[in-house]
Amino acid sequence: MHGGRMLVVVPAVIALAVGLDGCELFGPRHSIPDLRGTYIAHNADIQADPKTVDAIISAFRQAEAALQRGDLDAVMMLYAKSYKHHGYNETTLRGVWKDLFKEYHDFSATHVFSRIKVEPNETPPTAQITCTGSLWGLSKRTGERVNIDSWFGEVHYMVYENGSWRMYGHAWENRLDKETRSERPPHPFF
Repeated sequence: MHGGRMLVVVPAVIALAVGLDGCELFGPRHSIPDLRGTYIAHNADIQADPKTVDAIISAFRQAEAALQRGDLDAVMMLYAKSYKHHGYNETTLRGVWKDLFKEYHDFSATHVFSRIKVEPNETPPTAQITCTGSLWGLSKRTGERVNIDSWFGEVHYMVYENGSWRMYGHAWENRLDKETRSERPPHPFF
């Protein structure tokens, strides 16, 4: 009977310790980690040639590197001149990024692509990228790591413009009416 009680107590103590760790009794709680980078999911649906996939990934990685450097002009290179999303265009989005650079530093972004579908016969070529990810920054005011934006299964529309893949909007922006769009929170970043 003593051995039976021991089998119950050990898991209970472990569960209590794990639970208390979440309550910060064992020290300061760490911010949720971000992966930082662009990845293709292991089961991704890829409908593009490898060279095009590499070019799309490169566009995101260049934007991520620009974020880390705090280079607004280089971040804006990810966006097409015709960018449109939830009332944002390239000019208004630049203002949002400028404000973010004033408030945060040490940015990191994570992009996990679960689908890449390229339409190479369109002029110019276009792509739909299904992406889950997040954007983090360190607040200059509080010193805390902050999740600025996150998205799940967002479809980024991209266009091949001036020798590079650039984002020009998101799928739901193009297909939903104004009433439905106003109910969904904006996702202007990646």
